Amino acid sequence: MNHTRWTGILLPAAASLVIKLTALTLRLDVVGRERLDRFKKEGRPVLFAFWHNRLLYTCYYLRRERLTMMISKSRDGDLITRVARIFGIRAIRGSSSREGMRAISDLARLMREGGNGGITPDGPRGPLYRMQIGALLAARSAGVPILPVSISFNRMKVFQSWDRFRFPYPFSRAVLVFGEPFRVPDDARGEKMEALRAEAEQRLQSVTEA
Repeated sequence: MNHTRWTGILLPAAASLVIKLTALTLRLDVVGRERLDRFKKEGRPVLFAFWHNRLLYTCYYLRRERLTMMISKSRDGDLITRVARIFGIRAIRGSSSREGMRAISDLARLMREGGNGGITPDGPRGPLYRMQIGALLAARSAGVPILPVSISFNRMKVFQSWDRFRFPYPFSRAVLVFGEPFRVPDDARGEKMEALRAEAEQRLQSVTEA
């Protein structure tokens, strides 16, 4: 089989099918949905922030939210981008290490135009659960709040990757949590921005552990 055909078409299709079929078996509880619904009712976009190890299923459950994800320019990012597109999610390619500022600028522009953004602030290479500054820069530029999101499973496969990637077993219990929105003031710079970064990290971690 042609390697390009496998990685470019068949593998993303197979991965998306496994995600969808597994999701159909999960017993899902949603906590804090009203926090998202408030912004939807007002027609105001948000920047969803969730850790890299919960990327696939968080994206799956947000697939109807007019979402554009910032995804790294890497081989793993190529696969994630193709899977995301199958679920109707747009992708902007970039990271903290490769063309990051251009991607942040593009993501902010799309949010100013009314779409929701998504970012994994500890990706693409970690450290695990360490929020990088890019999420705050995008939110500040677009004038939108960061909405922390996390999904947890009671039974799952934990991979031996840098992010301890999680994939649920069928018929597991899942909990999707929306945290309190977090705003980045226009004047946030320097030490103030670092303090806000640490606070945003703590807020995301609190919904991860909920």
